[in-house]
Amino acid sequence: MRIADCGFRISGRTARRCASGGRTPHSAIRNPQSGQAAFETAILFAVVLVPLTFGLMVVAELAWTYHSLVSLTRQGARYAATHCYLDAAGSNVTTWMRANSPPFIDRQQLGGSAEIQVSYWMHDLTDPTNPGMLPFECGGDACTPACQPDSVTVSVSGYRFTHLVTLIGMQPIQVPSFATTVEIESLGGYQDLDTPTSLP
Repeated sequence: MRIADCGFRISGRTARRCASGGRTPHSAIRNPQSGQAAFETAILFAVVLVPLTFGLMVVAELAWTYHSLVSLTRQGARYAATHCYLDAAGSNVTTWMRANSPPFIDRQQLGGSAEIQVSYWMHDLTDPTNPGMLPFECGGDACTPACQPDSVTVSVSGYRFTHLVTLIGMQPIQVPSFATTVEIESLGGYQDLDTPTSLP
């Protein structure tokens, strides 16, 4: 288009080109790739980044819960080994574990769907070449030297990880059982050597 034509064609695109000396202004040029880039970014977020972030959150919380349950089992076994035998169910141990469990997801499952089990054992030395363990039976009053097991096993089973996974329609994740066995240590420590009475 010639410059002289600008005076006669003053509408639409011609007017805009005349104002710029016969050249189309930069603002009038549409870039078709900008819309495509925005669409691709949205697809990337929806298909890759959001699911990946959600998956990392689930894995992190599951690992945190796993570590907490392992730690709780070990602490419970340590408590049972340093406190006296009260009953076959280890009620003093389970009560302490519920009250002192570390914070983790769905902690309220302890004592409910997640079961804490305490088992006391005595050494079976009938065959010294193949020693074993038998369930302990108290031969006297609780919390006395006459009622001292040799070892104890504390386990936590039945925990189900439900946080976040149920939001997307997944089934709760069944966490494997945890168990720790340790030797009994000095029946919990006597308060007085002359009166051998131990605390639960």
